[in-house]
Amino acid sequence: MDRAQAVATNLYPNFLRRLLKSHVTGDFRLNLPKPFCDAHLPKQSCVLVLLDENDREYNTKYSVGKNRLTSGWKSFSTAHKLLEGDILVFQLIEPCKFKVYIVKATRLTQVDGATTTTIPYQNFHPESIEAVKTEPEQENTNPTEYPHEYDYYSEIANGKRSSEYSLINFKDVKGFKDFTIYVDGIIIDSEMPTHCKAKYYELCKSRNMFLHENLVQGLNGKLAAEMISETIKIADAIRAVDSKTAPARMEGWDKTLKAFEDLGMVVGFLRVRIHELLSISRENQASVRLKRVERDGAEEEMRALDVKLSRVKTRIEKIDSEIDALGAENEGLDPVFKEIAHCPW
Repeated sequence: MDRAQAVATNLYPNFLRRLLKSHVTGDFRLNLPKPFCDAHLPKQSCVLVLLDENDREYNTKYSVGKNRLTSGWKSFSTAHKLLEGDILVFQLIEPCKFKVYIVKATRLTQVDGATTTTIPYQNFHPESIEAVKTEPEQENTNPTEYPHEYDYYSEIANGKRSSEYSLINFKDVKGFKDFTIYVDGIIIDSEMPTHCKAKYYELCKSRNMFLHENLVQGLNGKLAAEMISETIKIADAIRAVDSKTAPARMEGWDKTLKAFEDLGMVVGFLRVRIHELLSISRENQASVRLKRVERDGAEEEMRALDVKLSRVKTRIEKIDSEIDALGAENEGLDPVFKEIAHCPW
């Protein structure tokens, strides 16, 4: 299923895993974050398919009791020459299938004789992302998972490298025909449809700058293209916001943009707009909540009045019965009245 059609404003569920020594040596077992497993994976042990960036599939055994990958994980690890310190991004693309992207711990590596560009771990900022503790490893360590609202970290950067990148300034772009998207000196125009590129140009034009110009060095072109595409979708979604838009959706957009911002995307102006909309929505919802509390109080008062009214009705009925009884008793007093009235003076 195409990713863009599968989600409205956020990418697929995903999580990050920084590899420990026990993950890439010995028994080759990889623990997965329990909250993610509970939310997205089957409730019984099964086979999980790992799909690498070249679309090669690796079957692994998932143990539901320990939330870990065992059999098959070693094949994936050795095939991709994974090392301690590498970071993997697991993107759930089907119920039991992950797309796996690799962030190598070093800036440049040699794979099968070819140099591949990777994202240096020191340029990644996990401290800006809320940490989620996972099950402890058998090593004396307590690893930390770093959940993210976007996906697509990868080793291989596709595209054409240009030495002119450092000379480009958005102010020199005279129009859309002159607009070219460079990421770390690589042209990634081919990664985006023309209509998306046109929308991105308008966004950049509104800020008079390339929104991606501060992205961390070494970021993969495909990831950058996905981030730009998602930014465009969120910008379009913001334009379409109305009073019926759920605040939770806008909060989701903001979390995604926050993740992009941590990697250097200039999306603060979009987040400001979201916060303004959320403020209006929350203020309205707060007013609604206050009115509902007021209504609840009125209903409680009405119920109390109903009880009081019921008691008053009961009292009235009792008094009416007493009046009827006295009326009947009065009719029975006729002989007494006549006897007294006719007594001798």
